[in-house]
Amino acid sequence: MPNTILEESSCYSKIKENHRIVNMVQTYLHHIKLFPENVKIFLLGNFAQAFGLSIYSLLFNLFLKEMGYGESMIGHLISTTTLGITLMSFPAAMIMEKFHVKHLVMVGTLVSSFFYVMQIFSNTPEAIFGFGLVASMFLALFNISVSPFYLRNSTPQMRMHLFSLNSGSVMFAHMLGYLVGGSLPKLVHHFYPTLTMISNYRISIAAALSIVLVSNLIFSRIKRVPIPRLKQSMLSHLKDKDWKMIFKLVTPKLFFALGGGLIIPFINLYLKEKFQLSTQMIGFAYAALQLFIFLGIFVTPALVKRMPPLMFIIFTALGSVPFMVAMAISGSIGMVLGAFFMRGMLMNMSTPVTSMFEMEHVKEQECVFASALILFFYNLVYTSTTRMGGWMIEKYSFGPTFYVAAVCYLAAIIFYYKFFGHELKKKEEPRIETQDEEILVLSKVA
Repeated sequence: MPNTILEESSCYSKIKENHRIVNMVQTYLHHIKLFPENVKIFLLGNFAQAFGLSIYSLLFNLFLKEMGYGESMIGHLISTTTLGITLMSFPAAMIMEKFHVKHLVMVGTLVSSFFYVMQIFSNTPEAIFGFGLVASMFLALFNISVSPFYLRNSTPQMRMHLFSLNSGSVMFAHMLGYLVGGSLPKLVHHFYPTLTMISNYRISIAAALSIVLVSNLIFSRIKRVPIPRLKQSMLSHLKDKDWKMIFKLVTPKLFFALGGGLIIPFINLYLKEKFQLSTQMIGFAYAALQLFIFLGIFVTPALVKRMPPLMFIIFTALGSVPFMVAMAISGSIGMVLGAFFMRGMLMNMSTPVTSMFEMEHVKEQECVFASALILFFYNLVYTSTTRMGGWMIEKYSFGPTFYVAAVCYLAAIIFYYKFFGHELKKKEEPRIETQDEEILVLSKVA
């Protein structure tokens, strides 16, 4: 009899859990139907671009290692991505206020792909650095446009699901990209066995960048929306900004950048050098990571309903710290990969919440500028610490670098609570939204 009760209870729990999953899927499908056509096109184009760039990011520093560069030089060379975005952030923000997003995204994607190809066919550090810098500067036109574009083309009621769907689709694209990217060099070698490993990497990365170009065919379908012209001097334009709020939003992100830049770009090298994983196995590991992140982001809207966004950001970041430390102290590949997956899931599942949190704390007319400024300082710090991380790994190995990164994450959490903790004490009145209300509000969005 007791066994029967336990079986019925277990069965009921499974049915209840399946019902929750079905409800979450139905909620996503409901919101997707309400998204404007431009948003759906942008989501699809973003997916294609993320797929190609994930293959590039997986293989590029392995390619540099194959060319004989040490971790310090690799850190210097891969820092071009964040350095270029840093240098272009402010100009891009000003440009975006005068031109349509469609044209900026297409130009940025086209030019960046061209210079990334030039980068991998270069043989000197100076050329690799220079071409990568120019490529990432044009890619900034795309990166800065994403959050403001979604904010302006959505209602508050659908926004959480939109930001989550965007992050989730990018993670899914990364998962596919890492699966394909990890096998590409081996596939190229199968067809061209006489080529060197360096040539295999070059052909694989070039194929990935051709996929990035395909995203332009998708972005070309975005319909132009008239841009309001504001006649305002640059000085008065800057004076009107809410600098106090921008400072509060930027500061925690700087410490996340400080910690992330030290170790995250080198984890594939960590897996290769410490555990002798093959490129294909590293690709599988990164693909599995994206699956974990995708699942985390998928359940994020349901979790955020039960707690304030700030608390969600703090809890997920805090939960990731022990796993980062575990990666440093464990000698078991199984433990390290488990910690790798959990750390990545916890840190990234809060990405859509953080993006929404930042955009909703600034005025609508300031969202592009605020997005650019946050991106500027984040990438400035990330660039500097990536170089520092390569130097630390060469001098002290990977372990101490993980510890320093964990301390930086804790500092970011403290600043979030210091600046916005008072919001946790506010009680929000429950409000029921209807589908008709969402459609009515959406019709007013440009």
